[in-house]
Amino acid sequence: MKNSTIVELEARRIRFFSRNDEEAFFEWLDKLTCVEKYFGQGDVLYISLKRVAVDEEALRELLAISHRYGIDIKQLRTFDCDAFSSWFRDSRAYWFGSVFGEDKE
Repeated sequence: MKNSTIVELEARRIRFFSRNDEEAFFEWLDKLTCVEKYFGQGDVLYISLKRVAVDEEALRELLAISHRYGIDIKQLRTFDCDAFSSWFRDSRAYWFGSVFGEDKE
């Protein structure tokens, strides 16, 4: 999967707390140029990302939206590469343990 041009995230059972919360989620996705498309099937939303369009800013946004809406953040491990490792593997970051399955301490 690391070499594929499209990365597909699975967002399961996203919980929205209001209509505006749901609208904000989809507006956020629509603002990310790396998002090629998304569609729902049952309780899963599939989010297709263009790997080449995922830069540092996009990855930080994906981390934030995943954290905020409870999307399995381990899926973003596929973007662990030299270009991002200096900050992405920062063990003090809020996402570190969730992405890499290691304790922050």
